[in-house]
Amino acid sequence: MTVPATSAADLQSQSVRSLYDQLIIHLKDLTYLNSVSGILRWDQEVMMPKKAAGARAAQLSTLAGVAHEKKTSPILGALLEELEHRKTTEDLSAIFNSYELANIRLAQKDYKEKTVLPSDIVKSIAALNSKAVIAWVEARKESEFSKFAPYLQDQVNVLRQKVAYMIKGGVCEEARKMNEKARASLGLTEPDECYKGYYQVLLDGFEPGFKDDRLQALFSDLKEHLVPLIAKIQAKNFQHDNSYIVAGFDVKQQIEFTHRISKQIGFDTDAGRLDVSTHPFTGGAHPTDVRMTTRYTIDNFKEGITATVHETGHSLYEQGRSKEYRDTPVSRERMVMLSKPFWTYALPLLKEQFADHQNLQNITVDQSYNAFNRVKPGFIRFQADEVTYPMHIILRYEIEKALIEGDIQ
Repeated sequence: MTVPATSAADLQSQSVRSLYDQLIIHLKDLTYLNSVSGILRWDQEVMMPKKAAGARAAQLSTLAGVAHEKKTSPILGALLEELEHRKTTEDLSAIFNSYELANIRLAQKDYKEKTVLPSDIVKSIAALNSKAVIAWVEARKESEFSKFAPYLQDQVNVLRQKVAYMIKGGVCEEARKMNEKARASLGLTEPDECYKGYYQVLLDGFEPGFKDDRLQALFSDLKEHLVPLIAKIQAKNFQHDNSYIVAGFDVKQQIEFTHRISKQIGFDTDAGRLDVSTHPFTGGAHPTDVRMTTRYTIDNFKEGITATVHETGHSLYEQGRSKEYRDTPVSRERMVMLSKPFWTYALPLLKEQFADHQNLQNITVDQSYNAFNRVKPGFIRFQADEVTYPMHIILRYEIEKALIEGDIQ
């Protein structure tokens, strides 16, 4: 049995395996705290009464503070420091497998990042994110960006504060050098007057080790080919008929059909849920408790089925994570739903579900395949086709970076 250490001296006398076992106990506790936050966020977007918004923001903020305290605890720091020291006296690769070594490496990276952040910043981000979601839902209903803009500005500001602490704490030396070089070229002396390099820090939180200049080069190359391709397709002025998927589809029947398709693809309903939210997403607490959402409109069947299959892809990933490592740190829509074999299978089921839908009954597999692969630029990412979808990602990247680094307001 592993005996928890209470001091640095205790750690020095323990085996490296015992140290690792204690690290995993800490990491699992953090995972469970994060999973509670995940369920609260899911509930906020799916079930929560409107008047609970303020209380929910406070709950998420408090949980974030508790998790941050545990992530930066002195005993966790001592554990990681002792494990780092053991690298000089023992061959850890002979003791741990690749997953275990990755857990140690990721835990050390996370600890370094979190210890430079004040608890107030962490709690503010959690509270702001919660409030911003509610504001976005209301602003979207009324098509009134001004109702969401102040929340977005607050989020940008607090993220800049977070990055400033991380750069000052030496978490991202590359970003610090980029920032210093930019400030010098502009004749600036105060760090807050320039945000160059800030996006690199945030990018590392999602794609560790991936460099912004490489991402920019990849996107620039893709954009160079996509923009003229989209223009060429539009100039042809030919669109496959998709009238049958934008004619009245009863929402209740859509729900029954999408649940059926999701299960057929492999979603385990004993280990997850499919509900409705303003914007489709996949979250939850654990591979045995995956929460995904979709949305439906009576005049666009494509929206509901596309979002459902897309989120089912995320959910299958979550449900398929290794049981052994699921509590440690360590797309179906495009490849399946837009294929002809999928519609060979699904179209008879669709006709069965909507037996009274006259326009649908005479549709062929080829017509269905063509309708769902129709290329047409639009404003909504998850409704985008295979050709224009990457441009949504590129545009978001350009806007996000410009916002964070102060090039646009």
